[in-house]
Amino acid sequence: MDIISNQMEETSRRLRRRLWIFAGVCLLLAASSKLLYLKGLTLPNLELIIPVLVVTGSTYLWNVGERAERVGRTFGLLVLGGVLAVDLLFWGWHPIYLFTWSGFLLVWLLATRNRLSPFSGFRNLLGRTALTAALAILLFDFWTGVVGSPLTSSFYGPLTSLSTWITALALQFPFTLYHLSSLLFLPPLVGLLKLSTRIRVEAPLAVRVGASVSTTQRR
Repeated sequence: MDIISNQMEETSRRLRRRLWIFAGVCLLLAASSKLLYLKGLTLPNLELIIPVLVVTGSTYLWNVGERAERVGRTFGLLVLGGVLAVDLLFWGWHPIYLFTWSGFLLVWLLATRNRLSPFSGFRNLLGRTALTAALAILLFDFWTGVVGSPLTSSFYGPLTSLSTWITALALQFPFTLYHLSSLLFLPPLVGLLKLSTRIRVEAPLAVRVGASVSTTQRR
């Protein structure tokens, strides 16, 4: 029993370490996505931030230890903090940030309602996260483009005019269409998550009395 208990504890440690590495890679990807856009190398709405928030939030990576779970609940805030820092560093303050930052927070909260297991099948994880990401993009774009833009820019006209809001909705529509192309980042992210949870475990085999004991490798 001690051998099995030690093996399980070691497996849990390795799993936690791999998931933290995965989370670090996701944080780096989200920050890189923002920086590449600022350098003009990517389209404005083709981004990794929402896919990262959805995959990490939906799969609830952090149920492998009490401390990890507490920290994991704030992972979305770490991503948001990175976006905030990049925005302020390169662009300075703008009122629209109140909507973009709160929009990313809404995406994270929406994703955490899934509570999917990272050990689920690839297709199941991809389907659920893709649906969540699509809803998150629609919610984010409506909040930032249709609500936030008219409230923070005089370009759209007076707020009391119905045409102002219709204009904001019409202008946002094509941006949202190609924002949905960000869903293309989900398969590699989910695939990377599945690779992170594949760990070799040594399991003892049952043998006849008098026979030598051997082990085999199982995934």
